[in-house]
This record gives sequence, structure tokens and C-alpha cells, in this order.
Amino acid sequence: MDMLLPLYRQFDSGFGAVANSFKASADALEKTPEAGGLHPHLPTSYLYRHSIELYLKSCIIILHKKFDIPYADTPSGEAAIVVKHKCELLTNIHALMPLYLHLKFLIKTNLDFLSKLKDTDWALSADLDKRVRKIDGTDSSSTFFRYPVTKDKPKDQSKSTVQPKNWSTMVEDMHSGSKSVKAFLLVDEEYNVIESFNHDADKANALIKLLSKTAMDFCSLQMMIVWKLVERR
Repeated sequence: MDMLLPLYRQFDSGFGAVANSFKASADALEKTPEAGGLHPHLPTSYLYRHSIELYLKSCIIILHKKFDIPYADTPSGEAAIVVKHKCELLTNIHALMPLYLHLKFLIKTNLDFLSKLKDTDWALSADLDKRVRKIDGTDSSSTFFRYPVTKDKPKDQSKSTVQPKNWSTMVEDMHSGSKSVKAFLLVDEEYNVIESFNHDADKANALIKLLSKTAMDFCSLQMMIVWKLVERR
């Protein structure tokens, strides 16, 4: 099987195999978040997000190679595609949307052949489009989940699951019984509350589920492409 070869010998240069490892690591961490320390949503999200990027690149490489489609011209001759009227090396592209749009273009232009392959579905849903755009809007440079500080300071403030919140409001939440409240308080010597913070991972967990679902979709697509165009070549 192609993916059991050394990475450099694989049809897609190992992008799909490495994507699988990142996704498997994210799956494991999602099941045992306590293994990720105080901020497990960040490495989990990064692992899923990076696996998506690698799956996209794997699919692009396979389709270019299988159908002998030339890449954009570069002095080095390395794999490159056109992004906003400019040639970009595939290895330098980290935003998901340019990769996703190029993949959709490759599928569309070769659909006559691809649609004749048995047991395949080449439709990329509007829901998948929406999820890719949302992920790319959150982390277009593959840095948001990796670093506490990026070039987008306002967005950086949202990545923590611990946020300032009025203590009185948290007490009201405790009595409402809607869900448990996890509070962190800074008090003075007389136990007056100086600052109060609330831990709420709901948004982070919702994003992880979105990333997980999207990674699974691209994993399935890449597996189908490998099975139909690589293993049976």
C-alpha cells in the first residue's frame, strides 16, 4: 500500500500520511482533554486545522500528478498554484480557502473522468464550503491556535476559555441552574473581590467539533482519491 512506503516515496510525498497522524493525535486529545494541560482546546484545534491543510495539499498533489496538470511556473520548478494572481509555492500556502478553491477547480475540470469511477461522490457541499470559510476566518495563517499572541490582538483575546466576568452576574448564573459555573477570583485581605474571571469552554468545544467534522470530511475525500487514483494506478 502506497501509504506504508517511506514518506518521500509516497505518491503525494507523504502529505496524506502526515495529515492522518495529526488528525489521529487530535482525536486522542479530544477524547482526553486533561492530557492537554490548562488550555487543551488550542493544541486540539491546531492539530485538526493542520490536518485539514495537509489533506487539501495531498489531494491537490495527487490530482495534478495523476492528470499530468502543470503547476504554476516558478523559478524553482516546485509545486505552486496561483493565489490572487500571484504564484505561490504550495508549501508556503497556509490559508485554507485558496487550497480549497484550487481543489474544487481540479475536481470540476476532471469531473468527466472522475464521475465514471464507481462508488465515488465528488460533490463538496455548501455546508463544507461554509465550515472551511469559518475555519479560515478564524485562523488563515495557521498561527491562531499555535501562539498566544499574533498580529490580530483583538482576536487573540478571544482564544482563552478564561474571560473576565462580573462576579454578581456569575452568582446569578449559579442560582439559575442552567449550567455549572467555574470562577476564578482575586480578593484583597478582607476577601473583597478585586477581579473575577469565568471559565467557559462552550465556544472552544463547538469550534473543535466543527474542526473535527471538517477534518473527517477531508480525510474521507483524500482516502477516496488515494484508493481510486493511487492504489489502483
